[in-house]
Amino acid sequence: MNPWLLELLIVREAATSRERRALARACEAGRLARVRPGVHVEQAGYGLLTREERHLVQVRAFASVAGVQPVSSHWSAAVLHGLPLVDAPLDRVHVVSEDASGRALVGVAVHVAPLDHGTSFVGLLHATDAARTVVDVARASIFSAAVVVADGALHGGLARYALEEAVSLAAGARGWTKAQQAVAFARAEAESAAESRSRESMMRLGVEPPVLQLEVFDERGLAGRLDFGFVRGWAGGGLDGEEKYREAGLARSGAADAVIAEKRREDRVRRRLDALARWGWRESGSTALLGPVLAAAGVRTTRPPAGGAGGLLHPVPPRRAVTRSATPDQGSPGPVSRAWSRGGQR
Repeated sequence: MNPWLLELLIVREAATSRERRALARACEAGRLARVRPGVHVEQAGYGLLTREERHLVQVRAFASVAGVQPVSSHWSAAVLHGLPLVDAPLDRVHVVSEDASGRALVGVAVHVAPLDHGTSFVGLLHATDAARTVVDVARASIFSAAVVVADGALHGGLARYALEEAVSLAAGARGWTKAQQAVAFARAEAESAAESRSRESMMRLGVEPPVLQLEVFDERGLAGRLDFGFVRGWAGGGLDGEEKYREAGLARSGAADAVIAEKRREDRVRRRLDALARWGWRESGSTALLGPVLAAAGVRTTRPPAGGAGGLLHPVPPRRAVTRSATPDQGSPGPVSRAWSRGGQR
């Protein structure tokens, strides 16, 4: 079900009491769902949507009855732009306004800020543009959530300079330093929220900046690709996920063959590394859980653990080929490559 196409049933002021009672009975019977005062949708379709997709419908619903077209912002704008969110407050529609009018509206959170820059249209809906949205969400979120949305924006194709410009325009606003650090820390190579959370946890643990989307080669060619690579320990790491066993293109014969294919790939990768760590969503956001997993794989720390966002702006290393004999000096992160070959350079 496409949340953009789900039909909105709007109750106009001219609706009769009989029509209103009919809507109420339809809601009680489970045929309709009340999205916000005066706006309903069919429950059959609405019930199939994710939390973020339902919020998108709520944003559409508010825009359909608002007297003046609202400018969606923060988490609502992030949903419109398709940005990844973690623990987002989606119980209300978030809008930005140059004054505080509308703060008494049911189910709406009004953020007062200038509208002379950083807005765009997503379909027919007015919203803060993607770069400003990332910065607004980052300013108002915990650091790990800020990294998730910044990584997701870069991975989706947003230019880093656009994020940096949006950060500079927000200078002096509450949470600006956190947004600045999150954008500096963000990497386009991170392909999921779990990878972003893992990177943030590694930073807090004092782990060396990992190579992202590491390609491991053997004599047969590409053995596999891992989410993370650690040069000093000649180790790799990755997130477990059921998705790879469900992708039709991975194994056309079914889940059993998918598991076997993944196992064979992992065996080839393991023969090229000293250690391979695996973890899941729960561990990705917890230093207490991720730390022992990485330590068991021989992943070393290069500095004291970070107690907060401050001090996390270690440089993103440039890339060149790395072989077993060309391990960087132990005293600095050193340049690394996303492609490893046990037997030689690639």
